[in-house]
Amino acid sequence: MDLDQRAAERAFRKWGKPATYTDGSGAEPIDCKVIFEQEIDEFDEEERLRVPRIELSLLVSEVGAYKSGAVITLNGVAYTVRKRLADDGVVWRVQVDG
Repeated sequence: MDLDQRAAERAFRKWGKPATYTDGSGAEPIDCKVIFEQEIDEFDEEERLRVPRIELSLLVSEVGAYKSGAVITLNGVAYTVRKRLADDGVVWRVQVDG
């Protein structure tokens, strides 16, 4: 286990929330921890438009490789993965629809 992996696991132990991950293949849900972030996209043309965006981060060691269409359930709310934002081989971050 390298330094990046240990640092990520430490961060998820501290800030991660219990969740389940279902990859959409029919496999059993996987218990995991996710870090929830809510961001705001701002578009400024003639009017200012603020669009909320939800991002979830997951440990690759818990859920495996990224799969589009996966469902992450956190606090009883099912979030469908819309797109991958980042994947460094240790943590992947996705934008979800809630």
